[in-house]
Amino acid sequence: MKNVFAMMLLFVFISCTKFTVSNTIENFAGNRWEKENIKTFDFEIKDDINADISIFFSHVNDPQYDKVPLEVTIQSPSGKKDKMAVMLRLKDESGKDLSDCVGDICDLSTVIKEAMPLKKGKYIITLQNTFSQHEYIPNVLALGVSINAVSR
Repeated sequence: MKNVFAMMLLFVFISCTKFTVSNTIENFAGNRWEKENIKTFDFEIKDDINADISIFFSHVNDPQYDKVPLEVTIQSPSGKKDKMAVMLRLKDESGKDLSDCVGDICDLSTVIKEAMPLKKGKYIITLQNTFSQHEYIPNVLALGVSINAVSR
């Protein structure tokens, strides 16, 4: 019986493996993300996979806003574009920071697509700031996209 349980536990760990396919980060001059500065990230998938797609957002501690509205476009190798509105939340309903902070630097990673099927080929992901209150988002340090292959 112990062997069966051990084998089942091992199967669960093996079947939920995750590895990074692409991880790209861009820094912001002057710590501000201008509205017209659409960020483009491209990557190539060597084999058909399922992947979690995450956005990385680095900001100064207490950046003067609680959420960051984005328009995300994922373009597949066929040229098909999938547009979506994404709201990066920096605080929960009680006001607690959702970012991991060390000193004055805070990092937030948010999964925007889980186990998305990705066919072999080149993908392009664009992130556009849709912050309506200003022409730029202040106190932004870096922005990135991470593609993590998963098997479930």
